[in-house]
Amino acid sequence: MIAPLLVTSTYSFHFGAASPKALARRAKSLGYEALGLSDRNGLYGIPAFLEACSAEGLSPIVGTELVYGPGADAAAVAPGGRALLVAMDESGFSRICRILSARSDPGFDARAELSRDSRGLSVATDDPVLLAAAGSEGFYALLSPCNRPLWRGLLRSGRRPLAVGEVRFLGPEDRALQRLLIAIGSGKTVAEVGEGELSGPDAVLSDPAAFEAAYSAAPSAVAENLALAGRVSFRTPFTGFVFPRYSGAPGESSAAALRRLVYEGAAGRYGDGLDAPVRGRIERELGIIESKGFCDYFLVVRDIVRKASRTCGRGSAAASVVSYALGITDVDPIRHGLYFDRFLNPGREDPPDIDVDFAWDERDDLLASVIADYGEARAARVSNHVCFQERSALRETARAFGIPDGEISAYERRLASRGKPEAAGAVGDSGTVGDSGAVGDSGADEPDDDWREIARLAPRLAGIPRHLGVHSGGVILVPGDITDRVPIERSGSGIRVTAWEKDGVEAAGLVKIDLLGNRSLAVVRDALANASDNGEPVDERSWRPLDDPATVRLLAEGDTMGVFYVESPAMRLLQRKTRRGDFEHLVIHSSIIRPAANRYINEYIDRLGGKEYEPLHPLIGDILAESYGIMCYQEDVCKVAVALAGFTPSEADKIRKILSKRDFAERLVSYREKFYSGARGKGVPDATIGEVWAMIESFSGYSFVKAHSASYAMLSFRSAYLRRHRPAEFMAAVISNRGGYYSTLAYASEARRMGLSVLPPDVGESALRCRGRGRELRFGLGMIGSLGEARAKAIVDERRARGPYLDIDDLARRVRMDRVDAEALAGAGALDSLSPMLSRAGKLMRLLSACEDGGARRPVGGSSAPGGGFPAQGELFAAEPAGSRFGSPGARAPGAGGESPEGARRRLEAQMRYLGTTLDVHPLTLWPRALSARRALGRDLPALVGRRVSLVGWPITAKPVVTAGGQAMEFVSFEDETALYETVLFPAAFARHRHLLYEQRPLLLRGIVEEDRGAVTVTLESLEKIG
Repeated sequence: MIAPLLVTSTYSFHFGAASPKALARRAKSLGYEALGLSDRNGLYGIPAFLEACSAEGLSPIVGTELVYGPGADAAAVAPGGRALLVAMDESGFSRICRILSARSDPGFDARAELSRDSRGLSVATDDPVLLAAAGSEGFYALLSPCNRPLWRGLLRSGRRPLAVGEVRFLGPEDRALQRLLIAIGSGKTVAEVGEGELSGPDAVLSDPAAFEAAYSAAPSAVAENLALAGRVSFRTPFTGFVFPRYSGAPGESSAAALRRLVYEGAAGRYGDGLDAPVRGRIERELGIIESKGFCDYFLVVRDIVRKASRTCGRGSAAASVVSYALGITDVDPIRHGLYFDRFLNPGREDPPDIDVDFAWDERDDLLASVIADYGEARAARVSNHVCFQERSALRETARAFGIPDGEISAYERRLASRGKPEAAGAVGDSGTVGDSGAVGDSGADEPDDDWREIARLAPRLAGIPRHLGVHSGGVILVPGDITDRVPIERSGSGIRVTAWEKDGVEAAGLVKIDLLGNRSLAVVRDALANASDNGEPVDERSWRPLDDPATVRLLAEGDTMGVFYVESPAMRLLQRKTRRGDFEHLVIHSSIIRPAANRYINEYIDRLGGKEYEPLHPLIGDILAESYGIMCYQEDVCKVAVALAGFTPSEADKIRKILSKRDFAERLVSYREKFYSGARGKGVPDATIGEVWAMIESFSGYSFVKAHSASYAMLSFRSAYLRRHRPAEFMAAVISNRGGYYSTLAYASEARRMGLSVLPPDVGESALRCRGRGRELRFGLGMIGSLGEARAKAIVDERRARGPYLDIDDLARRVRMDRVDAEALAGAGALDSLSPMLSRAGKLMRLLSACEDGGARRPVGGSSAPGGGFPAQGELFAAEPAGSRFGSPGARAPGAGGESPEGARRRLEAQMRYLGTTLDVHPLTLWPRALSARRALGRDLPALVGRRVSLVGWPITAKPVVTAGGQAMEFVSFEDETALYETVLFPAAFARHRHLLYEQRPLLLRGIVEEDRGAVTVTLESLEKIG
């Protein structure tokens, strides 16, 4: 059977217009039995292509179109030369991987490379230079419907002609999408893309008869196509799982080393003389690990973990006592009943997936160290396939049509005013603009031709890959040269990355190790170090935060701002509704709070509160008993499918995987039918099956295995313990690491609400990071925007080495700095303790004078507030003119002595500019008349349930939601100087006021206070600007 060979997909970035799935479906419908994929200069789409061919029953033919010479990296431009490389066998596939990996090497010569060695390949080219230089074996003259003018010369070249059937899109109508992709990729407008840059109208996937008819003048080319397709033996890069190799003690096998280290570690975890359940669990796990050949993998991960100061093994690996004994994870899986078979079992086909978190500021050095240890030739980071997003599709398409940004923004605002949840949602498959019209120069409702075309094309961009990115922490380590297995290229920052993203490397059998950055690990590390420096160390050997009543109480009250994994508004509300802060319930709560499970969350809370219930069916009653009959964890899906419907563990695990995919609904159809059939066979009524299946579908999007939630809950407890017992050190670490759910301003406000004094940075006292001691939290010099970490470090190091700075002049003599540094130090208040006889302005002038005399100069630039998502806000406080409705600010900052209102304003304004927050007071104090106009404080809301109130609030964070009816609404967290409080804007109120939420300024709020199971919120009716 003939097969199209020169076929490009959307994985030919900014060029291909059809996905591998769409190509495979069309090929099958047209009657093909085999299909090739040969994206330009890459194998990026091969995993998706192989999956699509398998689904359609097609034989895949793997290759690439190697484009070289002038324009080789601009996919749309006519290249200097090209060659179609087809992998005939495994060695040919490895050869393609090596060639593609070498493309970016200096001096790479494609013609010389192919002429030198083409073993395992079939090479077709219409490049006369390559045809003349190459050997006779495996080379063809490439004949395509799109290169007919070259056929006469190619047929006389002495090479066998090969019909390749050039396919760039499914139909001629896709040329417009290709033109758009080329325009975006080249930075042109669609009008500037010439016809010569597009594929010809013949570059479509035609049926086999039309394919053959196109070569009526060269029938031998079709015969060669048939012969080549019949000789291809390479179908998949998967030849088994590829693990890194452990280098242990000479003469000791990996299995022996693993066994020895596990028992040594278990003695440390459980004490000498392991009891029977622990020893039995270890032996069972080791037996499976050894039988699967996974010993090296565990040992390599153990070596990596030992490099870091603090880690958190997570995911399903936390259910393994072997991982626990090796120090990879920190949760005792036996004590907490974690399900090992979700991680690894005799029937599992894929390898275990061990994910380990490291302190965020250690991760990059750790990754570099791991790659250096194993050698660049054997290691690479995993890539991301960065795709066009729905939210940006409309804007990028409009830009390619030459629409000015202002007009695009006006259009998007109009969509927002009509209550559209996102701009791209207003353009549908029909190519209409919905009910919003378009905004042109005239602002008319009737869309012009450009906007109609934009509306037609924009939705088609979403999901199309555009370039490679770097996965946040995935790394591949292999025994031999990694370019034998996958093409490798360098990112813009020089990092070597795989051509395939995480699912692709997994499908090829390359075992990924995830080494991810976690800011909360750094928070715990820094808080403990700070406490130790203060003479109040926490002995981690006897540290039992799970058993500390004060920590459990703090978690039960949802008083968890800054506490990892449990500080989001939704999680804090859930804690307040349940009033459970023990470890077991925290694990449940952090798992059940997922987007599709709202219905079940409320039912869970009721049952936890004492509501009687019957298990959905006796077959699954025990499985779901710990979570009150509600499916909570990923393994619940697997256990229920096995118990209720007779699935094998492997089949059940496939359901779990499918639920995480975007197209889960389509993929689940056959499993749903099997589930219903299997459950009916066990006598389960259809109504019960439907309820259980609906609960299974609530795991779509994302969900967690219990072991993962348990690992993170352990870190939550450690964070919560430090917040409760070392509050200053903890909040200092939270702010320093710029991590968490909230802004620097929000965390500084919380610190004040906790009774801490928040002090400005000081060149005479501050460390690089924030430090806490007693009831004081002092900002670090490294928190000052525009100063730069190197300069801040120089100031601290000089003071520690040679003693305190005596005055401004002494500072200037000892540390070289420039005008921007001086302005940042003065603005942040870091010079206040020096030269006390000088005003702040005088100190700045003195330091500027010294900088002009001896400091290195650089242009003065703008600054941005560090962290928190707030912009530089010098203009923020100036937005309220004197005599405005709420009057001019008259607050005097506490402790400011004789500071005038205007002086206080300038000081707080400078703090916002350079620190991203005010320190000793909340910025709301700058609007005293607004504060006097309100009728309630945030802290008083629990006593005002059922009443209509007016509040003043500063927006902290928001969570957009789309209702079942497609309407946008939003949950918004506000704060005043007394409390953080939660609000909701239902669709009507959100549509009226959403534009006010993005200005990052205080608002006057009116609404009704409501209470649900102890959690208080405000349903907002109106929002109003202040000033």
